[in-house]
Amino acid sequence: MPVEKNASIIDPVDAQIGGDADIDGIAQTITVDDINAVLMSPQSVDQRLETLKSMRSELEARSHADFGNDMAPLINDIDAAIDQLSVGS
Repeated sequence: MPVEKNASIIDPVDAQIGGDADIDGIAQTITVDDINAVLMSPQSVDQRLETLKSMRSELEARSHADFGNDMAPLINDIDAAIDQLSVGS
């Protein structure tokens, strides 16, 4: 039975997983789309390089808990993006 709190009926069983009302997780993930968005951003090359290096540092810091080796391809993509931006520098 739903629990009424603050004049609102809330029943977690009825909540759609992954829906628009779904609460974000604690760990925000970095995706290939995020890397490409930074690479193609209208920001200066220096700003994009700084952002990519920050993303790489975050992934490296979290890699100790990466038992499935899921972060290695993302780190490789970031390295490739950094190399691509560094060619003209």
